[in-house]
Amino acid sequence: MFFRKLNEKFVIDHYNKDGKKIEYGIDTPIGFMGIQYSYIHTTSDEELLQVVPKEYRSQCTFSLMELNYQIPPHTDSDIEAIINFYIKTDDCITQFYYPPDDSIPRQQIDSQTDGAIFHEGYLQKSVRFMAQPGDAYLLDVSKPHSVVPTNSGMTDRKCVCLQILHKSFDDAVKMLQSTGYIDD
Repeated sequence: MFFRKLNEKFVIDHYNKDGKKIEYGIDTPIGFMGIQYSYIHTTSDEELLQVVPKEYRSQCTFSLMELNYQIPPHTDSDIEAIINFYIKTDDCITQFYYPPDDSIPRQQIDSQTDGAIFHEGYLQKSVRFMAQPGDAYLLDVSKPHSVVPTNSGMTDRKCVCLQILHKSFDDAVKMLQSTGYIDD
């Protein structure tokens, strides 16, 4: 299993960025191209946390993901289960790939710890989805995934990310089933 869609819509009316957390991408003459994460507080923090059982909420963190360019296949660093609450999607596709064996070339950039970047030509595509504003998805970001824009020009994709620390994707699925946000 690569992802699960939550069975409710979430509207995030207002958020405040509290500084840059990390970014992956490159600086170009026209500005940064890639993905940026910022520390965040929203007017919906408590509502968003309701998807996780109360006893695990202290193990969750929020960030704002802003993406303006295609993101190559990669695995995230230091996290397996994350919930993306989509604000703007710009018709981008989240493409997952079957986990590669150890012989597949991978590289890391300076800010990655246990995550990696893969060349798409070495991977086999699996499932994908196109989120809409208000959708929420639980993702297994330990599996290779990419973000593919479907429109030309600069991409404008934003979501609030709820990281579920120290939990596997399967554990996170059970947690969200217990709160009723993922169907059995």
